[in-house]
Amino acid sequence: MKIKSIKSHVVRVPVTRVAAFAKRKMTHMLSTIVEVETDNGLLGIGEARGDFCSKIINEKFAPIIKNESVYDFHNLRDLCLAKLPFDYGYPEYPLQLNAFAGLEIALWDILGKETGQPLYNLLGGAARDKALFVGYAYTVDPDDGLSDKKIVKTMSDIATASIEETGAKMFEFKVGLHSISCEIQIVKEIRKSLGPEVDIAVDANMGFTIDQAKRFLESTRDCNLCNIEEPVAGLGFVSKIKDITGIPVSTHCIDLDALGSHPSIDSVVSDPSLLGGINSLNNFITSVTAINKRFWLRARWELGIGWAAMCHIGINRIEIDRPSQALINWVEDDLILGEPWLVRNGGVRPPDKPGLGVELDRKALEKYKIK
Repeated sequence: MKIKSIKSHVVRVPVTRVAAFAKRKMTHMLSTIVEVETDNGLLGIGEARGDFCSKIINEKFAPIIKNESVYDFHNLRDLCLAKLPFDYGYPEYPLQLNAFAGLEIALWDILGKETGQPLYNLLGGAARDKALFVGYAYTVDPDDGLSDKKIVKTMSDIATASIEETGAKMFEFKVGLHSISCEIQIVKEIRKSLGPEVDIAVDANMGFTIDQAKRFLESTRDCNLCNIEEPVAGLGFVSKIKDITGIPVSTHCIDLDALGSHPSIDSVVSDPSLLGGINSLNNFITSVTAINKRFWLRARWELGIGWAAMCHIGINRIEIDRPSQALINWVEDDLILGEPWLVRNGGVRPPDKPGLGVELDRKALEKYKIK
């Protein structure tokens, strides 16, 4: 079975609520939808992050892998990525990794459709009855002009509604955008609202200084935070925060050499896009757990295709025993026919359908596509 054609489309989809965090705020998300057709008529769909991947896929990848075998993932990767190693001297390489990840998801979808197997079976089967996810939230947009008291109440209400809706055993949300005193009160009020049975984790996106992170974590110690993601910039400083406070810390860093030099960092949070596809992600999970670090999936504003891949990975990899991040309820439309795969009872069980188990909504694609 050979590749007949490849095409990709950029879409811009509104979010259901302004997503404010330390780095920026988002009102829309950009994604690249990938379609791969084979010479026997099978169609696979994939998804890559951002708008930059579409040009790479259409102009660089498509011409060189047309008529190549769908089955030979190693060959396709070498052709697309020009056999470049992960080298700090090639700034374009991470962009190409992201693009290839979207293409590779489409190839997995094709293999599933050919064999009649859901993706998680192709990856080795289900390790649990559902992929585990948290209830996830961005913080209040400072431009709303709310008082600290109102911000605290709003975030507490969001936490309560999120857990009631998702049935998740953990609530994770953004910090690092408001005053430290406000952030502390948010955590305390959420703990009060959710009670002791629900875990609470926070993600600072490097928005704290070391002194701010210390004050925040020491002042919320009685709230039993189970993790803080990237409280400050720099792996060494993240390690220092863990050493000082004892609160578990996580990072998005995927450099195994760097991670190995920081044993205090407890966990790594990443996704197929950043690592260049599902195969590379699986290899990374094996490697990072071998150096005694936990792993879970981060949400990167996937639409229904990328989200489906996350759900299949989450149900397959036994190492992902901590609920991963979820943003599927934050996008206006997932671009998939039928009801979206929302988190219920703490997770998502992919249907036993071939491949990803989802079908592209062509009307939605046309509605949101950037011409």
